[in-house]
Amino acid sequence: MLAEHKIAHEKAIIQYLILDTKGNILESDDAFFSKIIKKNITSLHPFFESTTTLLETKKDKEFIFSCIHLNTKNKDIIADVTLKTFQDKNPLLIIQDLTTHYNNYQLTAQKRNESVINSQILELKNKYLIEKEEFKNTFIANFSHEIREPLSGIGTFVDILSKTNLDSQQKDYLNIINTSSNHLKHMIEDILDISKIEVGKLNLIEDTFNVNEFLEEIIFTYKIKAEEKGLEFFNNIGSKLPERLIGDPYRLKQILGNLLDNAIKYTTKGSINLDISLNQIRANKASIHFAITDTGIGIEEENLEKVFNSFTQIDQSQQNKGTGLGLAIVKNLVKLMEGNISINSTFKKGTTLALNLSFKLDNTKKSKKAQTPTQEKLEKDKYHIILVENSEITQLSVLKILAAQRRFYLDIVSNPENLIESLKNQHADLILMDINLPNTSGDLLAREIRQLPEKEIKKIPIIALTGKVFPEDLKRYKKAKINDVISKPFDEKSLLETITKYLK
Repeated sequence: MLAEHKIAHEKAIIQYLILDTKGNILESDDAFFSKIIKKNITSLHPFFESTTTLLETKKDKEFIFSCIHLNTKNKDIIADVTLKTFQDKNPLLIIQDLTTHYNNYQLTAQKRNESVINSQILELKNKYLIEKEEFKNTFIANFSHEIREPLSGIGTFVDILSKTNLDSQQKDYLNIINTSSNHLKHMIEDILDISKIEVGKLNLIEDTFNVNEFLEEIIFTYKIKAEEKGLEFFNNIGSKLPERLIGDPYRLKQILGNLLDNAIKYTTKGSINLDISLNQIRANKASIHFAITDTGIGIEEENLEKVFNSFTQIDQSQQNKGTGLGLAIVKNLVKLMEGNISINSTFKKGTTLALNLSFKLDNTKKSKKAQTPTQEKLEKDKYHIILVENSEITQLSVLKILAAQRRFYLDIVSNPENLIESLKNQHADLILMDINLPNTSGDLLAREIRQLPEKEIKKIPIIALTGKVFPEDLKRYKKAKINDVISKPFDEKSLLETITKYLK
């Protein structure tokens, strides 16, 4: 039985041929090439032309040729060809079929090469992504700083101009400028926030805030906005809300502000409702429920999931144009705060956005009474401030704000190389310093000041003026022993409060 199977399934993989020195075939077992006796070996395949000169070798020698592609009568094979010559016998030609071996080897080699290529492609992609990310971060940082510079100027001079004698038409024009600049500011903040979220650089802060005071400000602001558009504004604040919470009030205000702005924006008649209640208190944490309901245009069911995507705006009408980032930022902030958000809407009838957020409880007995630095009494009649800034817009903005107070002398240093000499020649109470300076940076200059031998100079408070306020930037400023940071665009209140805090 075994012999029968061997006969049925055995495939010849070697053919033996005996040749004369001219290449004529004397004997063959016909494994691949059949009926070839008396034929010349060169007639089987052009490859054998290369072997004819070796046939006349009168020594015991072996010549091996690997991976030769041959065309036989029944099939094409990949073979190793061995030619053996002898001193006293005719040459022997051995053709060994290694097609399966070479195909498997080729497949393995191909897979290995593909793996190496894919690894190299992945490495190049990662390098490209890293470079792209570095470019993006640098662009955002520079864009943030440069765009905030003119916005500071616009805000300052709009405020200064509003305090002058204007007729009604001029006041209207000024309101339009103010509204437009605020809109631009909010759009820029949205773009920067979504960029920080994408690269994981948006961090939450923990601060204690009074819940009632926080909500009063929100309600007051948006009640006016709603009424200006002819809408009613209702609020229902739960009586069981804790008095003080610990969390990020700025980001909470940003979340509620985005949702309320959207509600007012997409509602032409009817009302806006703000409902806030306590879900539960557990493990020293309060879970708070927020819901904003409007009677606006609503959202079609197939578009409900899209509203949280970046740069997506379902309603493209001219009066409702925007960046399409508001809800994307809200969703990411809620996720960052480990909360959840949901949306329910009926097309042409209205929308409800509901979210649940948890905050730590502040169990201290006494509520911290906020006291703004501008309320503190300054000891001296006049203070000497040095401004290190090369932007004429910022120079003029700071000059106008401080001059109006009649409490400050201001020296402006446009070239940072002159700062150290200026500090040594005159007493200064405080230094206001831009970070993005020509040929250097504000934090490097601050380090240089802190290393000076003169104690009275090295201890002068330094406040940075900058649009670069990413977490890594703030760490760098702190390491340089910069006392505080005023983010551009700044207004009169923020500038004066921060300055006053460090004056004695």
